[in-house]
Amino acid sequence: MKTVNDLYLNGVRLLERARVEDAAFDARVLMEHLLETNSTGFLLSRNDTVSEKQIEIYVELIQKRSDGMPLQYIVGKWEFMGNEFYVGEGVLIPRPETEQLVEAACEYLTDIENPMIVDFCSGTGCIAISIAKIFTNAKVYAVEKYDEAFSYLVKNIELNNVRNVVPIQGDMFDKTVIKDVVPDIILSNPPYIRKGDISSLQTEVLKEPVTALDGGADGYDFYRFLCEYWFAEFLHEDTAMMVECAEDQGDYISEMLSVYSRKTEIIRDFNGLQRIVAAYK
Repeated sequence: MKTVNDLYLNGVRLLERARVEDAAFDARVLMEHLLETNSTGFLLSRNDTVSEKQIEIYVELIQKRSDGMPLQYIVGKWEFMGNEFYVGEGVLIPRPETEQLVEAACEYLTDIENPMIVDFCSGTGCIAISIAKIFTNAKVYAVEKYDEAFSYLVKNIELNNVRNVVPIQGDMFDKTVIKDVVPDIILSNPPYIRKGDISSLQTEVLKEPVTALDGGADGYDFYRFLCEYWFAEFLHEDTAMMVECAEDQGDYISEMLSVYSRKTEIIRDFNGLQRIVAAYK
C-alpha cells in the first residue's frame, strides 16, 4: 500500500528527472490539488493510504507538469494579492511581480475619493479585482480584447464577489473603448516581449497565449500607444499612469512618458530590477 508521502516523493523524483525547476514545490501543490486540501492538510495526511484511482490521477498530473504544462493551468486557480483567480489556457498567469503594480497604484489612490480606474490588457482581472477589493468605493474598468481571457475575467469577478469592476471586451488600440470614462489612473501589464525573443522562452511560458506576450518587434508597441494616446491625449491633469515592464525597458518607457508628464519614476522589484514605470500628469 502506498501512502500520500510515498506518492509525493515519487512525484518529486519524476519532476526532477524532467528537470522541473522547483520539483518539490510543484509536486506538493499537485498533491494538495489531488487531495483538495492545503499545505497543513497535506502534512497531516502524509501517512494516509492512497487509492489506485488517486495514484492514477496524480501520475497524470505529474506527467502534464513534466511535459511543460504550467502548474497554474493544471490546478486551475492561483493566488494573487491574497485572492484566488481562475487560470487556464488562453490567459496570462498572474505573477508576484505584478503585485508591485497594484501596491504602487494603491499608494497613489489613497487620498482620492471615489477613484475611477482603468486596467488595460486585464486578462484574469488580477490587477483590477485586487484594487477593487481594497478600494470598495472605486469604480474599476477592466478592458480585455480576447474571448478566452475575457471569459476568465468575468468568472474571476464573480469568484471574488466584486461589484465595482466593469468588464469591457475591447481593444486597447480602439480610442473609443472607454470614451465615456474619466479615470484618475490607468494601469496596464501589457505584452512586452520582443517578437524575435518569444521562441526562446521557457517551454511553460510558451503555453501561455502569445497575444499576452508579443509586444512587437522591439517590445514597445503597447507602451507607445499607452503613452502617445491614453496618457498624452486622454488623461486630464492630476492623473497618473502605471505600467509593468521588462527589466531592460524602464528607462525608455520613462523617457517616452516624460515628454507629457510632470514627473516619472521607475519602481524596482525585489531583485533590484526595473519593473514598474509611473508617470504623473
